[in-house]
Amino acid sequence: MLRALIPISSLLMSNAFLLLGHGLLLTLLPIAASEAGFSDTQVALTGSAYFLGFVSGCLVTPYMLKRVGHIRSFAVLATSYSVVILIFPLLPEFYSWMLLRFVIGVVISGLYMIIESWLNGNATPQNRGSILSIYTTLNLIMVMCGQQLFNLGAAVEDVMLFSLAAILISIAIIPVSLTRSAAPAVVHQVKLNMVKVWQHSHIALIGAIVAGLVTGAFWSLAPIYATDNGFDSSQLGLFLSATVLGGACFQLPLGKLSDKFDRRTVLMYAALMGSAVSLSFVYLPHFVSIFAGWPAFISAFFWGGSCMTLYAICLAHANDNATSDDFVEISSAMLITLGLSSAIGAPLASLTMGLMGADGLYAFTSGSLIIFFIIVLFRRRSHIPPSTLEEKEEFRTVTDMAGPAAYEMDPRTEVDAIEENEK
Repeated sequence: MLRALIPISSLLMSNAFLLLGHGLLLTLLPIAASEAGFSDTQVALTGSAYFLGFVSGCLVTPYMLKRVGHIRSFAVLATSYSVVILIFPLLPEFYSWMLLRFVIGVVISGLYMIIESWLNGNATPQNRGSILSIYTTLNLIMVMCGQQLFNLGAAVEDVMLFSLAAILISIAIIPVSLTRSAAPAVVHQVKLNMVKVWQHSHIALIGAIVAGLVTGAFWSLAPIYATDNGFDSSQLGLFLSATVLGGACFQLPLGKLSDKFDRRTVLMYAALMGSAVSLSFVYLPHFVSIFAGWPAFISAFFWGGSCMTLYAICLAHANDNATSDDFVEISSAMLITLGLSSAIGAPLASLTMGLMGADGLYAFTSGSLIIFFIIVLFRRRSHIPPSTLEEKEEFRTVTDMAGPAAYEMDPRTEVDAIEENEK
């Protein structure tokens, strides 16, 4: 395995610096927007602009790759990201920030696609699953570390944190630019086929929508919830990191359970758990004298474990009866569905916060998850999926940060193609 990682070591190093800066920015932007006088709804709309940009990046990046290749595309997008970050403190105005966050969504989506297609080009059917797992774990670890850098805000001004994020992302350009490894072949244009996803699994597509609503609201508004409940900068960083850590720790165990049992059952109980934990965020601050500490961190860990794992299981469910020709189309449609619903989730949650205060964020997530629980419950009773346990493919970890190219890494794609040629 170590031999397989050596050719992509520069790429993984660039990815680490990129996610370190991106993780810091994910925490910094909502807080900086609130301090600049944005309302909760405006903060949510800037988050929506980011997710719309992410979807747009999935569609336009392949054209750049075809034109100038992987290394130049990475350098252009990462440089653009650094420039945009430095513009934020210069233009503390709502519409400017919406545009800037849209651009960030476009460039980070493109960077994910470049990294993942590069990994795909250097992987084999025998080691793709392991490489994807290492990549996913690295993403989560670096995002958590980036969130902890927000603690420096107690000693420096926000403008310094923006500069630090820009510096980290600029450093990410260096390893890729100096690599001696050959760049992979160009990825093809991503196709969007919602009908195919719906035909394979109604629950998978509905689950992607719910996962987007919940996680989109979280990433855009959770820092606002925390600050409104008295969290200091250190507690805020730990709170967000605990959520991501929960998603990382629960993803593989829940995935293995979904391999052994009906995936819809796992989705149903994960949604129920997520709804219950969400309610704890609504009520505990009013009954626990010191909520901004271990009580919040423990709840955040289990919330991440139940909510940030939904999408990967939904994706596995959609692909259970798919052939190698369907994987990229289905997964791309699922990812774009996730991005669009994430863009909607933040403003919807902000409306609930306008009625209930900061607690409205988790009231919204609780309601969304309990509705999904009910849908899966009735769907499971009325419909038996065509796949049996023996026909299921092994669960593979993936995060909602992945781009469409990640799904080309599925070992089944090449294996099935080889078997088809032998026939």
